[in-house]
Amino acid sequence: MRLKQIGAIMMAALMTTGMLAGCSGGAGNNNTTSAQSTAAGGTTAAQSGGEKTVINIWSKDRHDATYVQEKVDAYNAANTDNIQVNYQLYTDNYVQAIDMAVQSGELPDILVQQEQMFDKYVNEGQWANLYDFMDDEMKEYFKGVFFPGYNELDGKLYFIPTNGTTCRLFYNKEIFERAGIAEPPKTLEEVVEYSKLITSQLSSEGIYGFAENMKSASSGLQRSLMIGLERETGFVRGYDFAKGEYDFTPWTDSLKLWKELLSEESAFPGCESLDIDPLRTQFAAGKIGMYMSYSHAEPGVYQNQFPMDSDKWDCVPIPTVAGKTAGKQYFTGTGGYVLNAKSPNVEKAFKVYKDIFANEDYLIGYYEGGFGVSILPGVIEKAKPSEDFQNKEWLLITDIDSLLPKPPHTAFASGMVVEGEDMYKTCESVYYGNADVEATLKDLTERYNKAYQEAVKNGTGHEIKIAGYDPMNPTLQ
Repeated sequence: MRLKQIGAIMMAALMTTGMLAGCSGGAGNNNTTSAQSTAAGGTTAAQSGGEKTVINIWSKDRHDATYVQEKVDAYNAANTDNIQVNYQLYTDNYVQAIDMAVQSGELPDILVQQEQMFDKYVNEGQWANLYDFMDDEMKEYFKGVFFPGYNELDGKLYFIPTNGTTCRLFYNKEIFERAGIAEPPKTLEEVVEYSKLITSQLSSEGIYGFAENMKSASSGLQRSLMIGLERETGFVRGYDFAKGEYDFTPWTDSLKLWKELLSEESAFPGCESLDIDPLRTQFAAGKIGMYMSYSHAEPGVYQNQFPMDSDKWDCVPIPTVAGKTAGKQYFTGTGGYVLNAKSPNVEKAFKVYKDIFANEDYLIGYYEGGFGVSILPGVIEKAKPSEDFQNKEWLLITDIDSLLPKPPHTAFASGMVVEGEDMYKTCESVYYGNADVEATLKDLTERYNKAYQEAVKNGTGHEIKIAGYDPMNPTLQ
């Protein structure tokens, strides 16, 4: 399916109302709700003496945790299926926790879908095919968000995105006004300029121009630098789909600017050890001028988690070097859950998923609460979202955003082994170190292409090349 067509479907659903709306467990010892809850999933409580089947859910999302927990509590109190849901958060180490649980055979029954972990295990039979459990009514309701090559692979449906997200630059309007900045930045050069200006004028008050959650290079860069590079270069994570090869050398100018952006002259002190929620706390307190993150999360964060007056902040597209635009940027579905196909309780897990997370009342409340941007026509028609999603235009999914094809290192994540540091840690060696930019990116290109070619040769991967690929009108493989 053409991504342009997919984008049109989603955008039509989102923009017909003129509104849009965002941020984990399981272990298996046959424990029941009459005993201590287990920490990992795939377990069944004894079905005698009134004991219940425990369905374990892991989430990575703190921004909606209170809302979800309330729905889980209501389900536990009301369901007549002898089921007890155990909902847990793994907000800082979600992927690592999943890796350990897979290795130990202690994966929970239901997990919030996350791209890295989904890609890593989808080819290993870890996730259940939802089509095996869905009735015709459910298939009809959600059919608009079944995308071949994205959540539907080889005729199997692995998760249902109910909301959408991309990444934007968020800025504090009051800080901009104090620093004499008339409008938000349109280029990456202006981001650096404005950030240094704010820091030079206001750092004596503890106010700095820019911050990013750089404690984890991958977490910080996947919501910021990488998104800008998609629009700037037309490559997805450094992969050229037209040529079928990696090329990181176009990242040179952006990385040089990021080194300035994260310097003491510009950035909030301690970014190298900063997580996203402490960053948001400082932003809400008026201590940070700009940062980059996901569009679905921030409205709920500043409405519920770290209260901040809505008129003090807004967002714009992530700027590129000199405003260059060679392609569309990452857009993905959120609100999806995967089921552990190896759980002995997979059928009951699906019932829990359907009754709680695929329930229209839940989805309407989620959108209205500012926790995500609905992409479901039925929800958009009935919901009354907050003013943020009505008044902040760049919270919308727009024509700069698109579903993008997966490069080799995500298409067959477990089958492509890159020697040395990955792209994120390699970038870190530039902006927080003294690595030569050109030489470092040339070496990164060689290492990724070597790993890709070996994966194809060994049969752990396959060739990915799209004839006539147009980054401004991207297509899935």
